Amino acid sequence: MRAVPHRGRVFVGADVGGTFTDFVGFRGGEVITTKLPSSRDSSAAVLAGMRELVATELAHGSTVATNAILERRGARTAFVTTSGFEDLLTIARQNRPSLYDLRVARSPLAVPRDRCFGARERVDSRGRILKPLTARKARRIAGLVRASGAESVAICLLFSFLRPRHERLLAKALGVLPVSTSHEVLREFREVERASTTVLDAYVKPLVLGYLGGLRSALGRDFLVMRSGGGVASQLAASQRPSEVVLSGPAGGVAAAVALARASGRKDIVTFDMGGTSADFSAIVAGRAQWTTEAVIDTFPLALPVVDIESVGAGGGSIAWTDPGGALRVGPKSAAADPGPIAYGKGGTCVTVTDADLVGGALGPTLLGGVLPLDVAAARRGVEDLAAGLRSSVEDVVLGVQRVVRATMAKGMRIVLAKRGLEPRRFALLAFGGAGPMHACALAREIGVPRVLVPFLPGAFSAYGILISDVRQAYSRSVVRPLAASRAILDRVLRGFEARARADLRKQGFDPRRAILEASADLRFRGQSYELNVPIRGDLAASFRRMHRRTYGYAAPDEPIELVTARLVARVPRRILRPRPPRGVSPRFTSRKVLFEDGWDEARVGPRRTLPVGFGADGPLIVEEDHATTVVPPGAHLRVDRLGLLEIEVVA
Repeated sequence: MRAVPHRGRVFVGADVGGTFTDFVGFRGGEVITTKLPSSRDSSAAVLAGMRELVATELAHGSTVATNAILERRGARTAFVTTSGFEDLLTIARQNRPSLYDLRVARSPLAVPRDRCFGARERVDSRGRILKPLTARKARRIAGLVRASGAESVAICLLFSFLRPRHERLLAKALGVLPVSTSHEVLREFREVERASTTVLDAYVKPLVLGYLGGLRSALGRDFLVMRSGGGVASQLAASQRPSEVVLSGPAGGVAAAVALARASGRKDIVTFDMGGTSADFSAIVAGRAQWTTEAVIDTFPLALPVVDIESVGAGGGSIAWTDPGGALRVGPKSAAADPGPIAYGKGGTCVTVTDADLVGGALGPTLLGGVLPLDVAAARRGVEDLAAGLRSSVEDVVLGVQRVVRATMAKGMRIVLAKRGLEPRRFALLAFGGAGPMHACALAREIGVPRVLVPFLPGAFSAYGILISDVRQAYSRSVVRPLAASRAILDRVLRGFEARARADLRKQGFDPRRAILEASADLRFRGQSYELNVPIRGDLAASFRRMHRRTYGYAAPDEPIELVTARLVARVPRRILRPRPPRGVSPRFTSRKVLFEDGWDEARVGPRRTLPVGFGADGPLIVEEDHATTVVPPGAHLRVDRLGLLEIEVVA
């Protein structure tokens, strides 16, 4: 597969969401897009979109692995570790999600205790074999695993990231069973996180292999898959380490935001992706996405580098309900695509955020460019019933639903900014997703962000990000030692990574000569239990101290520094196109009543395609397009910039 489409080929990015599946494609120099309701079998919606756009190539952001973990639908998994550590997954770190809650209950483990097996072997912290694993012992463990009925196996032996010989011996003995070994999934220290990540890889492997393989058979060709850490890889490469696609969907929106930040010159951005079931936030600082190795998927640590995204259960399909005390709540449960909001007319009976927005006038009477008509009367009846239960007015319920969902989203956004020590007034809020531009200005005012940006294709922006993402291969290895004595081993490890990267890219069909290599290291002061990732260029020690001071407010001038983990990312850039902004057009407006915080107001309503570059107007204003609606409230000012972005100055 070539990384860049040429004439005669239509390359499409597909993002499967809880309510809709979005598509953005390149046909020659033209950008094309569509949106379809998501199906229970997400491949059906992907194939339907490919047919509609007559697409020949695919880059895909998948939620298959995520849903399997959240819904506990993964494979029957066995866990093999060093003898004496069979309870590693159960004991874990003893972290309490709620410190003073005496009734807290832990989520069930992905692997029950009776499928945890100990291998009589031992490697020490320097990689020396203290107790060898023989072929006979390996066959014995393999027999026990097969007798347990396991469908997949996770192998994580003590210090195998330094010497993986015993893991390889066990994998060979297990034969045809799907196997995930920790030295291939995550060659880093910290046993609990490495074991958990390896188990998640094994837990979703059969399902992901089946899904990706089935989609490849239906397409008749290989395709690209979005990875959680950003960037895409071939379907074959993604199948080898399915844990790397667990958070692939939201990463697409961040990738698109980074490209837009570079093109527009706006380097500090908070992304706000509000879809049908959730809202996702991430920070772009100095034009770069932020990532973390401390992600948690439903209580399970995932120590792979992933784009740092905070998600909350707040979307257009989030259901409004009353708690036992009679207070209005919204989410996290969603009406999803089926039955969907009441206004969809598909049997939904619960009021959602979409229904409230429709009754309040912010949302027009149709979605998807007129393809999906909305039942305003049914939505209003649902809101009236909810208002009667709350002994309130329809207007108060509409505003109440919007305020409650906004409070949930504001909490997620504050977490993203506060944990990195970022000042909201430095940032612009980039709003996308089907519902993001509708709620962005009100959210920005609540947080104190002065400016909102609405990109082109906001309703399919994550799919656009998947489409334009670089091909990406990431490598890491823990090499804990004093930084002052680490140059030789650091150079040796990075040279090995570079050779592997070029071989892996060549195997996937990409030209390794086009690869951009980015080396970095995780560093810490001696005695610390947390690290900072520092790009390898210039004086590493000085760079680390500067970053430590910027992050934590101080940096010990004389404390020895340790190298913890060496990392390398290899990127192959792909083609980037943007829709041409409208020029030579004249604004066309109608009007309708819209409910704002200060009451009903007459708002001008116009299609985005009629707003030329340089157009400016004060709110209240509604800007409509096929897949999203932008609300400019009273007191805010809209301007269309040179790239066609909607830039809204929000006056607090």
